[in-house]
Amino acid sequence: MSYKMILVDDHHIVRQGLRFLIDTVEDFEILEDFSSGHQLLEYLKDNDLPDVVLLDLVMPEMNGIEITGIVKSQYPNIKILVLTSFYDEEHVISALDKGADGYEIKDVEPEALIQTIRAVLNGEKKIHPKVQSIISESTQKPHRENKLSKRELEVLSEMVKGNTNKEIAETLFVSEKTIKTHVSHILNKLKVSDRTQAAVYAMEHHLIN
Repeated sequence: MSYKMILVDDHHIVRQGLRFLIDTVEDFEILEDFSSGHQLLEYLKDNDLPDVVLLDLVMPEMNGIEITGIVKSQYPNIKILVLTSFYDEEHVISALDKGADGYEIKDVEPEALIQTIRAVLNGEKKIHPKVQSIISESTQKPHRENKLSKRELEVLSEMVKGNTNKEIAETLFVSEKTIKTHVSHILNKLKVSDRTQAAVYAMEHHLIN
């Protein structure tokens, strides 16, 4: 039995290198390689589904995080192994939140990559050690420990714009007293002491669009 896979990366040389490597593994078979997420999604509609997709995160038009979300919602049995040069908190947490099954860095040794692909195919959640430490740090951050509600995020978004409680109340059609309560909850949850710190925290951690 051979495991079927698809490569998605906008750099031709990366796809070619992966092909050379994966072709050396007897029970691995590459169905296709694509330079964009759109090509992958079109292919999946009418063709044999792969067991695993090796997916770059940063690509033009549609990034790997969006693609992960779409593939996982439409084809939950397909494993997604992120293979990227980026391992900052925003990329890591977003990809894993969308359901990625593994997260590997492009400077990985070839043998280690093969082992990671096998682990993901076997149902393991395989994360590169550098990435694992980012996850550990991230889970201890205030906004991860105490998630803000949808309403609190709306209020926070207005706070970032520098609006007063009165202005926020008018925008969100609620009383100023209600906004005051939301603001105090936000400060507590983010463990900051004033509105400016809350706004800075929101920007640094990309809490609002």
